[in-house]
Amino acid sequence: MSPVGYALQERFGTVCRAELQRLQKKTASLTPEHRAEVHALTLELAQRMALRLEAALAASSGGELAALVMRLFAVTPADVEDR
Repeated sequence: MSPVGYALQERFGTVCRAELQRLQKKTASLTPEHRAEVHALTLELAQRMALRLEAALAASSGGELAALVMRLFAVTPADVEDR
C-alpha cells in the first residue's frame, strides 16, 4: 500500500472512532459485545473504502487524482510523509 493509502486508512479510522465516540449515548443500550462488533464492523468498512481508493489511485496515471482525494479527505502531505 502506498503512503497515501496508509494515510487515508488512518484518517478514515480516526473519523470512525470519533463518530463512534460521539454516538456513545445512542449505543448505550448495546451490550459491550455488540458495541465491540459495531466498532469492528465500522473500522473494517473504513479500511475497505481506503483500499478501494488506494486501488483507484494506483490505476490512475497522474498525481491530480491523489491530490484531489487527499484534499477531499483532509489528508496532508505531512500525513503521507510520515509513512
